[in-house]
Parts: sequence; structure tokens; C-alpha cells
Amino acid sequence: MSTSIDPLTAKRPASEQVWQTFLAGLNELPPDARAILLLHDVLGAGFEDIVPLLGLDVSTCLQRLDLARAHLLARKSTLERKEE
Repeated sequence: MSTSIDPLTAKRPASEQVWQTFLAGLNELPPDARAILLLHDVLGAGFEDIVPLLGLDVSTCLQRLDLARAHLLARKSTLERKEE
């Protein structure tokens, strides 16, 4: 019987926690902020596509994107503090 730890298995719980924290953070966002974040930062859509799709102006889209990013960064910071 081997007592060595598989590095992939050892890291899995932490990565699952990161994934769950990310998903929870996304779910906490207002729907339009979540949509803008996913469209812009994940899918690479430009504001010329996002603005007419959501019926918002560019300024509002930028504000919602900033809000979404700040929220997810705060969740990341909380997770990092828990790991210390």
C-alpha cells in the first residue's frame, strides 16, 4: 500500500473551492452585471455588441463591469484569507 499523495488529487479540493467561490460570486451579481462580465471578459465581446444586446449605454456597461470585477476580486480576497 502506497502512502504517497497524488499531486492532482491533493490540489483538487482547493480548486473545487475556488470554482465554487467563483460561481457563488457570479450568482450574487445583478443579472446585467453578470451578463456584461461574461460577455466582455469571458467571451471577448465588445461594447458595440453588448450595448444593443442589453439596451444599456456604454457608461452603464462600464460601471456594471467594474462592479462585477470588484465583487469577484473581493470574493477572491476572502477565499485567500481563509486559506492562510
